[in-house]
Amino acid sequence: MMPNEATDYRSYLVRLWRVKEGDRDVWRASLQDPQSGERISFASLDALFAFLRDQTQGPPDTRSCAEAGARVVPGPAPDK
Repeated sequence: MMPNEATDYRSYLVRLWRVKEGDRDVWRASLQDPQSGERISFASLDALFAFLRDQTQGPPDTRSCAEAGARVVPGPAPDK
């Protein structure tokens, strides 16, 4: 049986960087869909992990990016 690409496969470019918040270091993250260019930003690693857990458990797309602590930045318009 072939996997349903829309629900059984995820591919992201992951970016991680550290920023100062007061006197402590905090990790930020983003995921970018290599197909659409859409970028999802996360204020913490916990938010990133929650999003990834949500994407890999239960029915697909049951929770919005905002509910997972993410901010979506649209990618470039696809070529026609």
